[in-house]
Amino acid sequence: MHKLFSWGGGKILEVEMPNWEDWVPNLLVQFHQNVDHAQKSHKIGGRWENLYLDVEDVGSARIPIRFARDCGKEKLGISSVILFDPLPGSKEKYPPFWFNFAEPGESTGLHDHADHAILSGVVYLSCEEKSGNLHFHMDGEVDLDIMPSVGKLVLFEPWMRHGVRENRSNTNRLSLAFNLFPFPLPADNL
Repeated sequence: MHKLFSWGGGKILEVEMPNWEDWVPNLLVQFHQNVDHAQKSHKIGGRWENLYLDVEDVGSARIPIRFARDCGKEKLGISSVILFDPLPGSKEKYPPFWFNFAEPGESTGLHDHADHAILSGVVYLSCEEKSGNLHFHMDGEVDLDIMPSVGKLVLFEPWMRHGVRENRSNTNRLSLAFNLFPFPLPADNL
């Protein structure tokens, strides 16, 4: 099942991933076993916004990211390549996939992923009702809210400003976010 939104001049695809029950539990275990040595890029509102782990430590992350690449091509007509290390030739020192862990009361401010990416995505690993909708914002448009659920994948164009509303549940929310890059990679990035 999928929903395609045309919003603010861009496209947003919402998909319930098939067989998520098979890999989400493994990815949760891998995350919790390795989170103590995650790299952290920046603090916002007293919490580490992004948690970066080596793909070898969270191997099950490959499953939703590969599915996203294939789904982006099939449903959006966007050919992309997956990178599990920083983009070659860029100044970025973190891999282009990360985890967002939000305790009750926490949120993520508006931002975009426009630098070099062709497609961005998020997949929900642990969340409950009221744990914070993904929302897209553009001046002159009504915000588009997407409710998280475990196994849901949301793909969107990286220039689209988005954030996550406050986690008003009693449990932590965990998602995996990522960027995909043009295929083939531009020669100046090699």
